[in-house]
Amino acid sequence: MKAFIAIVQQTMRSAIRSKVFHILFVLILLAVFLLPMTVSGDGTAVGLVQISLTYSLGIVVTLISTTTLWLACSQLSHEIEAYNIHLVVSKPCPRWLLWLGKWFGIFAMHSVILLVSAAIVFALIQWRVARGNFSEVELTRLDKEIRVGRRAFFPDPEQFDTQVDADYERRQDEFAGQDPATVKAELRRQLVAKSGDIQPGHMKNWSFTGVQTKSADDPLFIRYRLFSGSTSSTNQQLMPCLWGLKDPTAAATIADPFVYQQLKVMGGSFQEMPISNLTIDKDNDNRVVLRYINPPVEYWEGAEPTSAVFQAQDGPAILVAVAGFAANYWRAMVLAVLQLAFLAALGCTVSAAFSTPVAAFVAVAYLVIGLSVQAAITAPLQNDDGSWKYKGFSDMAAHKFAQVVGQLVVSVDDLDATSDLARGRLVEGRRIGMAFATLFCLRTGLIAGVGIWILTRRELGTVIRK
Repeated sequence: MKAFIAIVQQTMRSAIRSKVFHILFVLILLAVFLLPMTVSGDGTAVGLVQISLTYSLGIVVTLISTTTLWLACSQLSHEIEAYNIHLVVSKPCPRWLLWLGKWFGIFAMHSVILLVSAAIVFALIQWRVARGNFSEVELTRLDKEIRVGRRAFFPDPEQFDTQVDADYERRQDEFAGQDPATVKAELRRQLVAKSGDIQPGHMKNWSFTGVQTKSADDPLFIRYRLFSGSTSSTNQQLMPCLWGLKDPTAAATIADPFVYQQLKVMGGSFQEMPISNLTIDKDNDNRVVLRYINPPVEYWEGAEPTSAVFQAQDGPAILVAVAGFAANYWRAMVLAVLQLAFLAALGCTVSAAFSTPVAAFVAVAYLVIGLSVQAAITAPLQNDDGSWKYKGFSDMAAHKFAQVVGQLVVSVDDLDATSDLARGRLVEGRRIGMAFATLFCLRTGLIAGVGIWILTRRELGTVIRK
């Protein structure tokens, strides 16, 4: 333990003496103190908090991640090239302990810097909101939409397979001689696409189960995006729509137990609509039944009637507040700390194998590959039903290859929860648990094992100082 503590302390002292660390640390201080005090957004409380979180917190996390990776890439390689490590390994100190001490020293130092910086950014954002002379209406909206952690509930899956089997049986003579699996897959695709296309005068229902709120006064929000005519059309228009919520207290004899709200929304943009939590049927699996009606032609008031198209990934979804802003904020910081642990392990591993410039190049190349793979995964266009559009076999093969590589290569974007904070989305506990299990325990542990193995096997006597 004494040897481990000594290595950690020496690592921190060496890192603090680095000129690159000095430059980046000054930039971190500027980002922590200046950005939250200078950004203003669109003049509203919501805009102020959103842009402060997006830029201030995002830049702080990026800068601290950069210093973590750089120092991790330079620590071991510099000490090997300067022959300093030879004095350490000549003592009864195993190389695996040396690697862990270096990793932990860099990780612990930057984790403290991150948490202190995040606390300052959090306090400055709250202070600016308090001193902003915002109206009660703006502050109420801020607390309900942004300074909160909202969990998303999605509709129950539709039973497409049953409908596909029935349609296939009814039209079996039409498909004689064709592969049943291929035919059913195409029928299902058509059915899914058709289910999201609501013509004028038609409607669609969604059922949500398990919807719960913390208290009886907490509101629900419906978040959705609809397109006018087609998802690929850039000529989106203002559309009249009618949303209905089933009243769980309505008598069974009532023909239409829905309570309706008429709106006009712009196609192609995300919308949020507050609703009462009294629409939750607590006696029926906490169910909420939502209905959308595309008004008949006569209700369009001179506008061109068109279909309303809902993509599978665009909702609607029910958002429920389950955590406060502070709790959600620090959940995001836990993900950022896990990111630092991974970056420190990556840097120490390549530092054990290469010189500092080469180690930095390899580490950055790995991260660029991770970002590129994620971009390649989302690059193809999607159909209205959420399925991917491929131009040909080569396009499909490249996309499948990117999906496989994406499971092997870590993308730091997966751990960025800044956008979730800026939208009031809950950083789920299971997301943190999965990140801890897969990123920290599995991938960081695997990279650490490789780094320790490299340092153990490396012939330090062959290193020649230039």
